[in-house]
Amino acid sequence: MKCVLSIAGSDSGGGAGIQADIKTITGLGAHALTVITALTAQNSLGVSAIHPVPPGFIARQIKAVVEDRTPDSVKVGMVYTAAAVKAVSRMIAAYRLSPVVVDPVLRASTGAALLEPAAIRVLKEHLLPLATVVTPNLAEAELLTGKRVRTLREMERAAIEIFQMGPRVVIKGGHLERESSDVFFDGEEVTVFPGKKIASPSTHGTGCVFSSALATFLAFGRKNEINEWFYGGFSAIQEIIIQRSADRVGFIHRCFDGGSNIGCAFIITDF
Repeated sequence: MKCVLSIAGSDSGGGAGIQADIKTITGLGAHALTVITALTAQNSLGVSAIHPVPPGFIARQIKAVVEDRTPDSVKVGMVYTAAAVKAVSRMIAAYRLSPVVVDPVLRASTGAALLEPAAIRVLKEHLLPLATVVTPNLAEAELLTGKRVRTLREMERAAIEIFQMGPRVVIKGGHLERESSDVFFDGEEVTVFPGKKIASPSTHGTGCVFSSALATFLAFGRKNEINEWFYGGFSAIQEIIIQRSADRVGFIHRCFDGGSNIGCAFIITDF
């Protein structure tokens, strides 16, 4: 069985973070290995507290996992402190882990900061050069480039600039005003994936599911089909948001809890 390592924070509400990664990886037929970088007190409404895991213990977790089973791919999500980013980068380099998907989780969908300001430079200098692909949203692309990213054209320019930091780039356009197009740059060609804007509150955890799905596809060896697996992830996310929008049962209506359905969604989209 293929194994995917998620290095991310824990979401006590279960809608995002490492919990969403586990469900997604499992739903796509792989085994989820985990390294927790931070504990959060959060739910679908917001983050009320963050307890960072000491960098040394993060490194010990990675060591324990890798010495038992080398992962077929890695997804890196929330890594809260600069010291933690350095520890993760050092371990990825030491064990030559690849491919690596980096979801630069800078803020929660509710607005709470999930990366210390000092860690942004460290992420750009130490972690992104080790990544295969990075998946920022508009706000994260702005922080990575230091420039405004609010239009499709600005997304394209930002993708080209971020590529200079090392990885291939997917900029998610879910926060565009009039559309929901994503932009992908592989170093040679900018590809735009047009999407429809979906009016739904069920988006908590979408970025986590998307990036862990990409990592799982890479684990199955689809490295040369990057446009296909990106489109598969993009389509499945939209499909499940539509499905979740019809579910108005309690707080789950605000969560994108697509892990258990994501395998079905990829079949639906003929991936």
